Amino acid sequence: MLKRLFWALFLSIIFSFFCLALVHFSKGSVVFASSPQNISKELQKEIQSNLNLDKPLLEQYFSWLKRALSFDFGHSLLSGQSVNELLKEAFPNSLRLALTALVLLFLLSIFLALLSLMYENSFFDKALNALCLSFFALPSFAISLVLILFFSVYLGILPSSGTSKPFFEESLNDLFLHLILPVLALVLSHLALFLRIARTSFKQSLNQSFIEAAFARGLSKKRIYFHFVLKDALSPIITYFGASAVGFLMNAYVIEQVFSYAGVGALFIESVLFKDYPVILALSVLSIFAVVFINLLTELLAMMINPRKALI
Repeated sequence: MLKRLFWALFLSIIFSFFCLALVHFSKGSVVFASSPQNISKELQKEIQSNLNLDKPLLEQYFSWLKRALSFDFGHSLLSGQSVNELLKEAFPNSLRLALTALVLLFLLSIFLALLSLMYENSFFDKALNALCLSFFALPSFAISLVLILFFSVYLGILPSSGTSKPFFEESLNDLFLHLILPVLALVLSHLALFLRIARTSFKQSLNQSFIEAAFARGLSKKRIYFHFVLKDALSPIITYFGASAVGFLMNAYVIEQVFSYAGVGALFIESVLFKDYPVILALSVLSIFAVVFINLLTELLAMMINPRKALI
């Protein structure tokens, strides 16, 4: 665990510097976020000087890194708010969305993979594969737009954006209604891949000698699949979920932007567009540590469920 944490710290330092370099050399400026684009060059230089953007790149980075090591990520160049306060507002929303989608995706993948394997080559199996692959072929933002069009515009039963209605922030029912479409978009965009991984893992488990012995003893098919096969195959499936954390997290950021969901993703994209580097660097570091934590957690869970398979 200590090695993982040191590795995460090393990655954070390396990638945060690359993020700053990319932002620094890209077009645009944070100056234009709060000022008209036809302002004079003298005024542009004055604003950049006030924001310390006229200093050399390495000097800007080490100044930020010194503060970041004491958990002070500075202030947003766009709003002037503390980055820590911005993260405190956005992170719980993103955590709620990502965890809900991940848990639902995991349970659906396991359940549907077992069912498709039990009824292999049936109409249910073929229809499920065709439907999941259809959603997988679409980009996540396209799935989001289709869901908004159908459930919000045509049917009018679900909200199309935001995390809650104004003055209903404490209502659990309202928070749940605003979660449904983003979670559904995240799950549908990943379901085909995770379903295939789960099914492959279950098929490999069926070839184990103790599974064949269970069939020979005359145990029911349902008991064998949901008890023996599930326990044997669960460890590599959980490990794969952890390995896919980066792609899942980046997809969640895109979907947050489509649904105007007030989370880390929307904040990240807005910061990149306007070169708000204190927010970009803080979110990059946070994302790296989140991915390392998810990977570590899934490996520990896999080892607890099946130590022999986890070690292999």
